[in-house]
Amino acid sequence: MKYPYSSPNLTLIDLVHSLFFSKSNAEQRLKTYFSKLTGKKYILLTNSCRTALYLVYKTANIKGEVLTSPLTCSVAIDPILEAGAKPIYVDVSLGDLNIDVTDIEHRITSMTKAIQVIHFGGNSCKMDIILEIARKYGLLVIEDCAQSLGAKYKSNYTGSFGDVACFSLIKNAYGIGGGVLATNDENMYNEAHALVNGFGRVSSSLLFYRTLRAIFETKRRTLIGNFLYLSLFKLKGKRKSYKTIHSQLKQISTFEIKLSGHQINKTPKLHYKRKLLGKEYYNQLVYSGVLINNKFDFKNSSFTKMFVFNPKINSVNFINYFREKGIEVMHLEAKQRSPVQSMLVDEVHSNQKGLKNYISVHNSLISIPLIENFTLKDIKYIVEEIKTILCIKK
Repeated sequence: MKYPYSSPNLTLIDLVHSLFFSKSNAEQRLKTYFSKLTGKKYILLTNSCRTALYLVYKTANIKGEVLTSPLTCSVAIDPILEAGAKPIYVDVSLGDLNIDVTDIEHRITSMTKAIQVIHFGGNSCKMDIILEIARKYGLLVIEDCAQSLGAKYKSNYTGSFGDVACFSLIKNAYGIGGGVLATNDENMYNEAHALVNGFGRVSSSLLFYRTLRAIFETKRRTLIGNFLYLSLFKLKGKRKSYKTIHSQLKQISTFEIKLSGHQINKTPKLHYKRKLLGKEYYNQLVYSGVLINNKFDFKNSSFTKMFVFNPKINSVNFINYFREKGIEVMHLEAKQRSPVQSMLVDEVHSNQKGLKNYISVHNSLISIPLIENFTLKDIKYIVEEIKTILCIKK
């Protein structure tokens, strides 16, 4: 794949260094890193961001309604459902594709207990307004920072605003697994820690599989690397059945901690490269008339994903067209959804429920490749292909 969607940036050198040459006590270094990032006192390492979110709802004993954005994947919604709460979708803003702060109060009822804020694509939500609303109604604010590591809002990092924040150690943290729960609530931390201690451990075979996949995925821009990756890890026709979160609750392994402890040191340099490439994408897409949502805070974005929204886009046709061109693009949602969430999403689409912006965006949005070793020539080529299929000439 000449233009793969993403890269874990994991090499054999990184693997050897993390296992044999990294400084000791990687767990404490990771906790210190996220404590400084968020300003939170208690940091719990989990096996995924999904697990971290589940632990928040479980320990906070939230059984009512949780306001959140529908513009996300099942991994962000399932923890709400499986902890016994109910997601209530708030419309999105066409400007930045985040939760529309003007629609939040319209969705609040006597059953509303929390707001789960999702910083879409690495672009921060309007946290000052959200916090003001939350304090007015006594709501818990949970920041889902899976896509926003390194992003800021008004000079402060995402994860530092809410009552609790959850991160992924994969995406633009470049690990093979793991998540983070950050809070100042000692009781929440202690209860979550006790629950995690009762979880099982990730199998060695699964860790080996994830590591090998990440190494080959990093080399996808080479013919042999892409061939091995597709042959070993992306067999066509293979689709795993949905698994409940309870079957996925595991402890984070020592290996994952060591690897993330090494990889997190690389993030400043890699994030800087992503920002430069993201801004170049943005400038070319806006100039070409492709990008409609042009109110992103690109100064503070972490560019975890690069989204393109245009009414002319049909996401299914786009995906097929670009993959034939060697450009790997994605739709906004994960391939797998829980049965319950599928039902909720179908209900949103059938009844709309006042989510007019989300409905208009859903099938007109794609996520395009953003690899740290892209060149300006690579970006220009991808933009030209987008212009071609949209019949844009300038």
